[in-house]
Amino acid sequence: MTTAVLTDFRQRHRGPVIATGDAGYDPARLTFNGMIDRRPELIVRPLDVEDVVSAVSLAGQMDLPVAVRGGGHSVAGHCIGEGGLVVDLRLLRGVTVDPDARTATCGGGSLWEDLDPACLRHGLATPGGTFGDTGVGGLTLGGGIGHLIGLHGLTLDNLVGATAVTAEGEVVRAGEHENPDLFWALRGGGGNFGVVVDLTFRLHPVSRLLGGLLVYPLADAAEVLATWRELMAGAPDNLMCAALITRSALTDQEGAIVSVAYFGEPEEGYEAIQPLMDGAAPVMDGLRPMYYAELQEIFGRMPFGLRNYWSGRFLRELPDELIELTAARFQPEDVRGTILLEPLYGAAKRVAPEATAFAGREASYNATFINTWIGPTEDEGNIELARSYSSALAPWAIGGGYINYASESVGDGLETEYGAERFARLREIKRRYDPENRFRFNHNISPD
Repeated sequence: MTTAVLTDFRQRHRGPVIATGDAGYDPARLTFNGMIDRRPELIVRPLDVEDVVSAVSLAGQMDLPVAVRGGGHSVAGHCIGEGGLVVDLRLLRGVTVDPDARTATCGGGSLWEDLDPACLRHGLATPGGTFGDTGVGGLTLGGGIGHLIGLHGLTLDNLVGATAVTAEGEVVRAGEHENPDLFWALRGGGGNFGVVVDLTFRLHPVSRLLGGLLVYPLADAAEVLATWRELMAGAPDNLMCAALITRSALTDQEGAIVSVAYFGEPEEGYEAIQPLMDGAAPVMDGLRPMYYAELQEIFGRMPFGLRNYWSGRFLRELPDELIELTAARFQPEDVRGTILLEPLYGAAKRVAPEATAFAGREASYNATFINTWIGPTEDEGNIELARSYSSALAPWAIGGGYINYASESVGDGLETEYGAERFARLREIKRRYDPENRFRFNHNISPD
C-alpha cells in the first residue's frame, strides 16, 4: 500500500489505523490462539458504521481480503488474516436495552461482559456462551450454545435483526422481513457475508437459580457421563447440564465435571439433579443459589496467547460404547486436554432445521476435544490428540462439527459441515453479497 493511499485513508477514517511499520502493530495482531502468527497489511478500528464502510471500500480499492475481529476469541484465528485488511470492531461495544420491548442492541465488537450486565440490570438476558470475554458477534453467527439453550434456544435463535456492511460497502439491514435471505445465512453461516456492525436480540426474564460445578474423580468418568446422559435425556427445559472430562496441561486439575444450571427454585433444582448425587460421589460440590451473572463465570476465563487446537463432531446419540471410548482417552497418564459434551435439546430442538443456516439442529449432542498448551514443540502431538478423538466419533456423528469450536473443518469442504442443500443455499447467498470472496478469513463458503 503506497504512502499516499494510506495517508488519504487516515484522513477519512476517524478510528485508529495501524500499519505494518507502526509501534502498535504487533500487539494489535495478537489473538486468542497463540499458534496464530499472521501479518495483515492493515488493521483498522472503526468508531462507527461510516468508518467500517470506508475500510471495506479501501479493501476493494486495493484488492485486499478482509478479516473481521469482534472479541478475537476465534480458536481458528479467523479474526486475523495474512496480507489482508483487518476490521477490528473492539471500539464498537455500545449496548442499548429496551426493557419494555425486551430487546437489546449491541455493537459488533461487544463482548458478553458488555451485553449481559446491561440486560441483567432489568432482570433480562439472551442466551449467550459461557465466557464473558467471548465476542457476541462471532458466537451468534456460528450458533451459541449456553446455559439458556433449553429454555430459549441458541444465541442465533434469539437474533431478531442485524446490520452488515457488505463487500461493496453497502449498509444492509437483515431481519425476518428485511433481506430475509441474508438473515437466514447470518444465523449459522459465520462471517462470510460482511462486517456485522450491530445485532439486536430478544430478551427473557431471568432470576435466581441453582448453579455451579460438580467435580468427580477422573476414574469415575464413565459412570458420571452415563448418569449425566440419562439425566439430560429427560431433563426439563429449565435444567441445563454440560459434562467435561479434563486433565489440564497448565494446572494440576483433573476430573469429570458436570456444570449445573437450574432456572427455578434452588430446592427444586437439587431434586432435579439428585441422580448426580446418588452414584459416584463428587469430590467438590460447588452448587449454590446464584444469579445469572455469576453463572456466566463458573468456568473462569481462558487466557489469550496459549496454543489451542479444538476438534469435534455433532452426535446423533451417546451410547455406552462412545462413553467408554471418551473416558478411555484419559487413561494414559500423559494425555492432557478436555473433552466437552453439550446437549442440544429443549427450545433449540423445536426450531425447524431449515429455519436457520445452523447445521447442528438434528444432533442430540456436541462433543469437542479442547486442547490447550504452551510450547510450540508440543504442537504436532497435541493437534493429533484432538483430531484422533474427533475422528473416532465418526460412527455416531451427524455431518461435521460446531464451527464456533473448530480449528478447521472436518471434511475437505464445508458441505460436510452444512449438508448439500444448506450449503448450496449458503453459496447462492454468498455469491449475491460477496461474489469475489472478499470475506474469506472464516470457515469459508466459497462463491465458486
